Amino acid sequence: MGYGSVSVGTGNATLILAANSQRLSLIIVNGGSNNLYVGQDAGVTTANTVFIVPNGTLTEDSGGTKMYCGPFYGCSAGTATTADYWERTR
Repeated sequence: MGYGSVSVGTGNATLILAANSQRLSLIIVNGGSNNLYVGQDAGVTTANTVFIVPNGTLTEDSGGTKMYCGPFYGCSAGTATTADYWERTR
């Protein structure tokens, strides 16, 4: 299990959570005041991903089966925001 917080800026994508083949579930919370845009590669932009509103969450749970275990990247529009995460592993 792991948790942490990452400052996500504008421009280049920021790694929020590294790939982990042991991942069972995760939560990413936008702890900042700007939209957080999240994607699965460093090409993430405000135009090609899903976004998490301030204080909103992205939740993934395997339910005991296989789930996406790759990295999560993020970026912000305007000014930086904060991505807080919690990851449950085997």
